[in-house]
Amino acid sequence: MRNLPLHQKLMRRKKLFFYVLTSLVLIIVYSFTKAKSEDKRTLYSEDSSINFFENTAYNVPHDVPSPKDSGQVALSQFAWKEFIALNWPSSYNTTTFERGKPDTSKTVLDFLNASNTGQLVWQTYKHRVELYPKNTSNYNKNFDTAPQYFYDLENQESIKGLNSSTPLNQITTIFNNLDETSEINLCTLFVDGDPDAPGATNANKSKTASGLPGAPRRMIYEAKANRDMFDYVSDNNLYDASIRAQKINYTDNAIKNEDKGAIYQPTPDPNMIVFPFGDNNGVEGSIEVKATWRQLTLKEYQSGRYLTAPIIYYRGGTLGSPNPDGTAYYDIVPATPTYKTEGGNSTLLTLPYGLVGLHIIHKTKTFPSYVFATFEQVDNLNTTIEPKNTLFYYNRNSNPSVNPNKQYAYRANPILEGTEQVNDNVHKQIKALDPTSVWRYYKLIGVQGHPQNNANTTDYFLSNIVTETNQTLRDFSGTLDTLRGTFNPTGINLYQGKKKIVQGGCKGCHGNAQKSDFSFITQNAPIVDVDFINQPLLKSNQQ
Repeated sequence: MRNLPLHQKLMRRKKLFFYVLTSLVLIIVYSFTKAKSEDKRTLYSEDSSINFFENTAYNVPHDVPSPKDSGQVALSQFAWKEFIALNWPSSYNTTTFERGKPDTSKTVLDFLNASNTGQLVWQTYKHRVELYPKNTSNYNKNFDTAPQYFYDLENQESIKGLNSSTPLNQITTIFNNLDETSEINLCTLFVDGDPDAPGATNANKSKTASGLPGAPRRMIYEAKANRDMFDYVSDNNLYDASIRAQKINYTDNAIKNEDKGAIYQPTPDPNMIVFPFGDNNGVEGSIEVKATWRQLTLKEYQSGRYLTAPIIYYRGGTLGSPNPDGTAYYDIVPATPTYKTEGGNSTLLTLPYGLVGLHIIHKTKTFPSYVFATFEQVDNLNTTIEPKNTLFYYNRNSNPSVNPNKQYAYRANPILEGTEQVNDNVHKQIKALDPTSVWRYYKLIGVQGHPQNNANTTDYFLSNIVTETNQTLRDFSGTLDTLRGTFNPTGINLYQGKKKIVQGGCKGCHGNAQKSDFSFITQNAPIVDVDFINQPLLKSNQQ
């Protein structure tokens, strides 16, 4: 080989060089691919070290364990820990009236065997009308009180019980006050009627009489806030309309022109609306919840797959004489079916309402634009248990390009693999501890952490099938118009420091309320009236 001609030596060296180079490239590619594969396995693996049902599972997490925990699995685990803590039996009683705190004497088995006779932690949060009533002359600054609902005082005396003469403002025992009957006035959602419901043969099934016995069963909603948010409102007099308006205007300018939007402020600007940040070394942080309920069939109730609770809902007119423009009546529905017994005959009188959706939004130090997590009951799009549960909706907005006719709901954006992995992990743990637990039938649909400017990122179009149903809300991005829906799908809706973001889904929708720190409860205050369950499906110009 030493005597090879020069050109042959050069050729061999060249081949050796390319061989070494190719080998190095292959090694690098293999190593990168292996690392990515391991990253994916780590991301989507079932982390058996995560025990969701420790003895202290009643503690609401104040933030993710580390600022680096912002991946889909870490956020899904955080969301489930919130869900468990918020659905823990509460410490509320009629002696101390303590609200928003868990009963620490209860065990994990008490949580799993959820009772419909007591209250859960989130249910004892302050309702939006307790937070922002119209009349604030005697504003109650104490979080720990019996629930009491004061709407516009001009209408108070007219809100009587459907089967009682007691005024609404004297009802102090019901925590689930379902005073919203549309999806931010853009959409109304139903499942098919129950022909076996009490009084179904006498039901008025016209377009404006939804929610009556035997008619299509309407989704109805409530919104609440935790102690940290309420105390902030109370301490800063944010319930006062003039102070609130000044702070909203100042905040709007600060986030758009002073780069103060969606950033952690150790010492918040006192002129801005800056709700408390959850901190693992400090407070829980501001939490809002929005719950979706609907009437169950007897078969659904007996299945044990739905959480039920006593609820209040409202209707215009009486059952026999419905009138959406008439007198307001409230109706209290117990958590279990009620019967009338005469002789040897038993007649079904009422059917309970079941929880079908729960939003949790939580402001933390790591996520100053909130963590948005949304849960559903697993049968929302499944008619195996009850064939009558086909979801359909009507658009209520005035945009001529939106179809106002009956349309069927579907899940436009799939649940992500990482989220499903965590769901499976939690459900396995529940099944091992109590295979009859109602919580086996609730699942996380998705979770949003840091704001995103890219529609291809995880859970960008996050929505809940029973809370954001129509095409506007399930594919939302940009700016919101409550008359037409999406005003501009590419409009900036979230400001994070100097960044201007076009966010989608829940966070993008609430970004339209960033001037009130992402709180529509605050932006739309005060709460002056109730929605009727027999509110017209369409707006007057669409009838």
